[in-house]
Amino acid sequence: MARSNDWEKLAMAQGDPRPAWPLPTVVPKFATWSLGGGRPFACTQEKCERWHAGIDLTNAPDGALIVAPEDALVVAIDRGWSEGSKAAFLRTSSGLFLVLGGFKAGSHKEYGISSGQQVRKGDKLGRVLGSYGMIHLETYTAATRTANSVWWKDDGPPEGLLNPANYVERMVGDKVSLIQTRQRHEALQALGFFKGDVGASWGPPSEVALKAAQTSLGIPADGKWGPQTEDAIQKQLGAACVGDACNTADEAPGKAEVETTANAPRTITVGHLAAGAAALTAVAVGVVIWRTRP
Repeated sequence: MARSNDWEKLAMAQGDPRPAWPLPTVVPKFATWSLGGGRPFACTQEKCERWHAGIDLTNAPDGALIVAPEDALVVAIDRGWSEGSKAAFLRTSSGLFLVLGGFKAGSHKEYGISSGQQVRKGDKLGRVLGSYGMIHLETYTAATRTANSVWWKDDGPPEGLLNPANYVERMVGDKVSLIQTRQRHEALQALGFFKGDVGASWGPPSEVALKAAQTSLGIPADGKWGPQTEDAIQKQLGAACVGDACNTADEAPGKAEVETTANAPRTITVGHLAAGAAALTAVAVGVVIWRTRP
């Protein structure tokens, strides 16, 4: 799949540490890698017109309920969107500007939602248009923004655009994936294997550090960051959590099916939040690490 070379330049969206899943009656399904993908979908690198600026929360039937992910101001509601659907624009109390596209026209009226209104996390906003079948989520730094931006292929990422991948994972209680090169460098650095510049591109020093980590963790040292490596490193990061730093949130029981790689859904049992002590602070990038129960 064609993807922008600039996708890693975008910072991860922070916001509420435990945002609400916007589709409470729909089993969570999304792809963390879809930001920066080519549009129209499946275009070749040379023929793409623009890049995907968000993440699609898919498999939503007609009329599925949509709720606010956070406490927010409704900047606009029932705005024109795609394929006959409408959008809501929210400015959250945590400093994000959220775009939720895929509403059924006029469905906000059922809940008395209007522009300029304050809503609380979990408040009902409207319903999904069945022919659209999902909610498209974009995240930006709030500032004075009042609408989304198109990420045109030749223009680079829009100012203020953020990567919503970890934000969406936190909605469903999934452990936060180490998706970007910087996140992976910081994880390897926190575990004592990487000594270089965490902001550098992935290269030979990164691979050497990863192989050393894999050997230490007792998994095949192939220098590739696959699911087995991700799980082992996440487990080790969680083990680094000590004392009161481990008790940063209450347990959040539940399960969610999440599409984390193409056509590879998995079921996650939600555990408790663990932001590590000294070893984990380097990994943060503002990211919260979720540990899964055995």
